[in-house]
Amino acid sequence: MSDHSRSSNPGRLRPALLALALGISGCGDPLTLPPATQETVELSFTLYALTNTPVGTPSAYNMVTPATVRTDRSIDLDFAVDMVGGAAGDSTVVIIPRGALGFQLDGGVQRATAPFDSIALAPVSGYVEDAPLPVDSGDVVLVASRRQPCNFGINRPHYAKLRVESVNRAQRSVAFKIRIDPNCGYRGLAPGIPSN
Repeated sequence: MSDHSRSSNPGRLRPALLALALGISGCGDPLTLPPATQETVELSFTLYALTNTPVGTPSAYNMVTPATVRTDRSIDLDFAVDMVGGAAGDSTVVIIPRGALGFQLDGGVQRATAPFDSIALAPVSGYVEDAPLPVDSGDVVLVASRRQPCNFGINRPHYAKLRVESVNRAQRSVAFKIRIDPNCGYRGLAPGIPSN
């Protein structure tokens, strides 16, 4: 009898299933992304200006790998640096997002308003995809990589916070510190495994 009741009244299940679906969809990415398994990573690296530097020096950065990139060898990059305007001693350092280099608009950069160590979570919006961002020593920048396939057709970027440690205008080089969340789609930028 109970089997007959279930099959003869399938409409009874619809409200419960709808409520379950709405509850799941309203809980955000932690239910749709694979669980974060990797700790955030802090690295130091140096990039050289895109212009007027030897071709063998890296001018860009790949946040997915993560690694510095020689632009004559790879287009797997998320941002690059250059020094523009003025004489060599007073040129402006710019971080150039992927979209401003002629690639598809994806990812981007934005200036942070908080100190590097106090930023625990990257924002989901506000990234500039198509224009260089002027920076100098001590500036902190939030970066979103090009989108990556995370799970079942969900594409999200990797997020990072970046600090300009020093600028050497004579060598046309910029030293950085970066903390990256290697878990696709997660935005945690504090030490440890992120929860969101």
